[in-house]
Amino acid sequence: MKNFQPLNVEQHKTLGYTEKYGAEYGHQTGAVMIMPNEFARAQREYPILFRKDSETGRFLPVVLLGFEQHENLFLDENSTWRTRYIPLAMKQGPFMIGLQQQETEQRLVAYVDLNDSRIQQHATPALFNEDGTSSTTLDEVRDVLFARHKGSELLEPMIDAFLKYDLLERVRLEINLSHGTTFQFDAGYTVHIEKLMALENEAIVELHKSGFLSLAYNVADSVNNIQTLIDIKNAKMK
Repeated sequence: MKNFQPLNVEQHKTLGYTEKYGAEYGHQTGAVMIMPNEFARAQREYPILFRKDSETGRFLPVVLLGFEQHENLFLDENSTWRTRYIPLAMKQGPFMIGLQQQETEQRLVAYVDLNDSRIQQHATPALFNEDGTSSTTLDEVRDVLFARHKGSELLEPMIDAFLKYDLLERVRLEINLSHGTTFQFDAGYTVHIEKLMALENEAIVELHKSGFLSLAYNVADSVNNIQTLIDIKNAKMK
């Protein structure tokens, strides 16, 4: 059971955090949500797709990590992430960002799950320095949390813009593996590159000014990374 508490030096000065990845931390999953401010880096290594939230029906951007629900092809047998860029949702580990009332205002603060095995007393690297200031490790965690928060503010406006110009199309694939297996894979939605390139000037200007034009191209270009996933899966099956 998770036990999130606002992180502060008075209560948590002796805590340390060891960055780890693996199935026990929920990382063995076929896809993970990312934010728009991750697209430029993520598209170099992952397919970026959109999937509909089962409860709200809203489109959410994800990077594809595997072809099965609990398959992350980028984690090797030693639970080492095999890419240069790790999605922020994975990178944040046992931390989250939340609002805390402080005097007359609410402020964003970092929360830590004290029941997570990566958080230990007197472990290294420490979250706080001896003088009570934030360690480099904690500063990096806060940077990740803040980046996710800032990215979330772009999420709905970006999706609304893509839907306004009917840029999303369904991706259904027939995947042939080297050992002879063929399967159908409903990947989600991508940006329709022909529609994107055929946009009128007014639409292009609007998307460019909002910063969403480059993101649309990031998504469309990233589809080529599906072949990388197929190659990794084939290699693992040998």
